[in-house]
Amino acid sequence: MTGRYPILCHRELRPRLRWSAWRERRAPLVAEPGGILVHEIDGEHSTGADDTARATAVTLVDVRSGVQLFAEWHLATSDSAAHFRVRVTYHCTVVDPVTTVRGRRTGAWNPGRVLAQDTRPWRLHGEHAERDEDGLRRSLTALLSPSPAHRELPGIRVELGWVDVGSAWPNDVDEA
Repeated sequence: MTGRYPILCHRELRPRLRWSAWRERRAPLVAEPGGILVHEIDGEHSTGADDTARATAVTLVDVRSGVQLFAEWHLATSDSAAHFRVRVTYHCTVVDPVTTVRGRRTGAWNPGRVLAQDTRPWRLHGEHAERDEDGLRRSLTALLSPSPAHRELPGIRVELGWVDVGSAWPNDVDEA
């Protein structure tokens, strides 16, 4: 599978008189293990389409269980000019591929970006001392465990994997 998740590939199939129509006839999308095809027929999306010749679009969706996505932040310490590098691992599973395909136009098609835009870890910015990596890890785990994703990802179940907090490093200061 490719590095994109959960929409691996999307193809518009109509009109047939397009430049790329030859590619669709010669190399149609095929669902690999861990993937499923979602066809759009007459504005409706379905996974078990009987009449795929009428499809106007087809989307390949990754439905593997527990795909790892990462988000990273740099949080300041409370007692020095240093920062912690925080990396959170999430386990994502597409539970409804049709809803995921419908949500691709809303910006939720890139769950890695949505998870990285979470502002809740910034609540702990400047709250922990330079040597308190374990305290920051526990605080982040408690903060993110009840609701790992800060906004709804249509058709995707998000679970918190683990929180990795690196040692505090000094901020880069430009002495110009």
